[in-house]
Amino acid sequence: MTPRLHVAPPALGASRIVLDAADSHYVLGVLRLRAGATIELFDGVGGRYRAVLCVDGRRQAALEAIEPLRKTPRSALQLSLAQGIAQGERMDLVIEKATELGVSAIVPLRTRRSAVKLDDARAQRRHAHWRRVAAAACMQCGQDWLPDVSPPLALTQWLDMLPPASTHGWRLMLDPGAPLALSSLDFGASRAQARELVVTVGPESGLDDAETATLVAAGFVRVSLGPRVLRTETAGLAAAAALQALIGDF
Repeated sequence: MTPRLHVAPPALGASRIVLDAADSHYVLGVLRLRAGATIELFDGVGGRYRAVLCVDGRRQAALEAIEPLRKTPRSALQLSLAQGIAQGERMDLVIEKATELGVSAIVPLRTRRSAVKLDDARAQRRHAHWRRVAAAACMQCGQDWLPDVSPPLALTQWLDMLPPASTHGWRLMLDPGAPLALSSLDFGASRAQARELVVTVGPESGLDDAETATLVAAGFVRVSLGPRVLRTETAGLAAAAALQALIGDF
């Protein structure tokens, strides 16, 4: 399999791209590629390119002979996952696997019951880290569309940023106690119309009653994923896979 590398779109207009220290280390030190090797580039917005590696030094790499390849289609399902910030590597897992599943936007939510409390400096570092996790997942799975990973947002802050419910397709809130199952929803013409969907998942301890009421008031439908209670890092991913099978590109 041809190795892949994410490159920002503005850099792709040049005939030669000099890689930064991190990408040079990845190409030369991790993949152990040598001059003349072919690398596939993607710009995160659907573009895919072929390039040839040249080496300027022991720790510096560059790419030349850049040519566009056929663009890949994006999933018809535009799915946003609002995930209550989970602890440790669980959040990394959600970002990585949601990217592989074709989720188009990921919102780390600050919720009342979340055990993770981030000050501004730490939130900026985690946001940068999560974006790198998403880019690495795209590199591995062949996904050419980089999901929009937002900085951590409070629930009400995020809701204020959403377009009106009447113009934004389905809004779903995962709740193991909900009387309505995801499989029972009638999406009607959603497959043909490529409707947008938003799925919200609470952190390890779930959303509290006030947060649940706020989401319901904002037009979110409480749905369950069946008879089992799933962990926070599993629930959103299971919903994304099910929705891709129902109205997406699975």
